[in-house]
Amino acid sequence: MARSNNRIQWLNDLVRLEIVLWNHIHASLQEKHDLSLAFFEVLYAIAQTEEGSLRVGDIARALTITVGAASKLVDRIVAAGLVRRELDSEDRRASRLALTAAGKRGLEAASVTYASALSARLDKTLTQSEQRILHDLVMRLLAASPEASSV
Repeated sequence: MARSNNRIQWLNDLVRLEIVLWNHIHASLQEKHDLSLAFFEVLYAIAQTEEGSLRVGDIARALTITVGAASKLVDRIVAAGLVRRELDSEDRRASRLALTAAGKRGLEAASVTYASALSARLDKTLTQSEQRILHDLVMRLLAASPEASSV
């Protein structure tokens, strides 16, 4: 049972760390850019694609949320003028989401804030080498998890 409790505590600690980091970065983005971290994640996911666009389902998979939640989130981002809907050339029934000029500018500025906020939390405690190792371990765990697909 002790080993099981250690794993339970490990996961609890990992989740708490994610929440602490999320809240810190979200607050920084809100304060400096009036942009939520959820909005940022969608803009970032779209910008990482070769095509420069994604379907709502792709966003849902990238953020590990339901298609319904992704659709509601996207509607708010479209209304904010950061993303636009375009016809999908491969499927006329579907649309793709692409960054607007305002979305590109917002993402660029917010990315600097995001990196700075994350550095403020990580650099005090972990060396650059330790951060790379931690990232590599997280990526290995994600790669082994079929639910955690990326775009």
